[in-house]
Formats: sequence, C-alpha cells, structure tokens
Amino acid sequence: MDKDILQVKDLVKYFPVRKFGKKQYVKAVDGLNFSIKDGEIFGVLGESGCGKTTLGRVINRLEHEQSGTIEFMGETISGKDYKRDRNFRRKMQMIFQNPYDSFDPRVIIYKSMDLPMKINGIERDGKKRLERIIETMNHAKLTPAESLLTRYPHELSGGQLQRISIIRSMLLNPKFIVADECVSMLDVSVRAGVLNLLLTIQEELKSSMLFITHDISVATYISQRIMVLYAGKIMEIGSSEDILKNPLHPYSKALVSYSPTISKEEKMRYTITGEVVTPINPPPGCRFASRCPMARRECTEREPELRYVGKDRLVACHFV
Repeated sequence: MDKDILQVKDLVKYFPVRKFGKKQYVKAVDGLNFSIKDGEIFGVLGESGCGKTTLGRVINRLEHEQSGTIEFMGETISGKDYKRDRNFRRKMQMIFQNPYDSFDPRVIIYKSMDLPMKINGIERDGKKRLERIIETMNHAKLTPAESLLTRYPHELSGGQLQRISIIRSMLLNPKFIVADECVSMLDVSVRAGVLNLLLTIQEELKSSMLFITHDISVATYISQRIMVLYAGKIMEIGSSEDILKNPLHPYSKALVSYSPTISKEEKMRYTITGEVVTPINPPPGCRFASRCPMARRECTEREPELRYVGKDRLVACHFV
C-alpha cells in the first residue's frame, strides 16, 4: 500500500452563478492537494456544502476542474478528453447516495446490471454474464438472485438496491471506487451490512476507494485515513485512529464531538454554532474562523497552510 494510485494537485472547481445580475463563483473545491495509496480506503469527512460530492464527481470525471491536475495509475486524467474519460470509466466506478436515482425505473434489475458489462466487453456470452451476476449476488447474500433480477427498482428496499448498486460497480473489476454518502439514506439497521459488503468486495478486488461521508463514526469504521474538508478547503489529514482519538484542528474536534462515544463534557466543549461559510466569495483567512472557538485576529487575515505536524499528519491551523 506504499504506491499512490491517485494524486491530486492544486485542484480547483468553481461553479458560476449570478447574484443581483453580477456573475460570481461558488468555490466548491479550492486548491486541494492529497494522494491515495493503492489498496487504501480514504475517507472524506465534512458537513453538507463542504465540497465532498463535487470532489468525487471531478475525480470520477463527471465534472471538469478549472485548474489543477489529477493523476490516476500514473496517467494524467485532468482536462477535457471525453474519449479518454470513457475508456477509463471501467477502471473507476462511482456509487451514488440515492440508489433509486442510479437505476432506470422502467428497466428490470437484470438489464441494469448486464448492460455495463456488455458495453465494457467483460463477457461476450450473455449466459456467462448472467451466471456471473447471479454468482456475485449469491456471494453478497442477495437471494434469491433469480427473483431479484426480474424486479423493477421500486419493488426493492433501499438497502437491497444499494447493495445491488455496489455489486453492479464491482462487476467491472474497477481499480478505484468513489462512494458518495452511500449509506446516508439507509436505515441504521442495514448500514452495517452495506459497509461490510463494501469492505469485503474491496478487499477481494484489491481496489482503492474514496469514501465520502458526513458521519465520523462511518468514516472511522471503513477508512484507513481521513481528510477533513470544510468550505472547499482541507482542514486536516490523518489516520482514522488519530482523527478520532486525537483530533488537532478545531473543526475536526467539533466533528468528533458529534460521535456518540464522546462524553457529554467533551460534546459541550467542542460544539460549534452557525452555518457553513458561504462558498461564494468566502472571506479572507481561515474558512472556519467565523465558527471557531479558538479564532484570533490572524485567522481572519491570513489563510493557514496545510503543513505536517507529524508523520502522515497534516493540519491547516495557525495554532496547532
């Protein structure tokens, strides 16, 4: 797991908007630098509006960046090249938040699972593709597979459909998976099963994963390392254990305080108020300064650099 499979350098993604007739920009992703190791599950943690989903869509080439570079398996994939993006799609798959939006409601499950394999030339023989689909579903304990494959998406539960969505992605043997809040819409009772399925298949395929979530308990359960994101900027990067047991950035501390394992005293100590800073022309300095209980004048004037504070531990804070 020492070799990087994905490297992101100075990545920027803005969305143009008009406000009072004036063109402005939503700075969804604003100069990100990080890397993901081969075989690693890398968590991206943050509140709604912090840029997590946009980051995942840019990496998966569903959106294109304004500037910066993305290197995947030693090849530059940034910039607009639709032919290249289509060819690389088999190597990188995305699992979306809402499983019902991932399937055509007019098509039975079998056709939705068979078509990606057919397009990507996984197996020319339709019977062999069907056998592989059934075998994979049985392995994932989605039984009876033959019955489920003849149903329409609305006839399945959210948990069943999300597991099928995961299996459909894995049938292409991807080297990298972007999982965007893939358990947030599911009942708590079925989340563990979906997460364990992800872990099992990821281990079998020896693939890497960018796992996006707002829930730190989910992030620490499935990820080896976590990147804390706020308003399009990186606040902290570290191992899951370090982030959970010893968060350094004030925002990381606040997220950890939401965990049910933290004492009431700690929750009171690190609770933050207010909304995420507007991504449209955000104020100078640290993006978190307006909500930070430790903020000083310097925080509103000068943006902190993301710097090493230990082995594999990076923090963007003037006072850490």
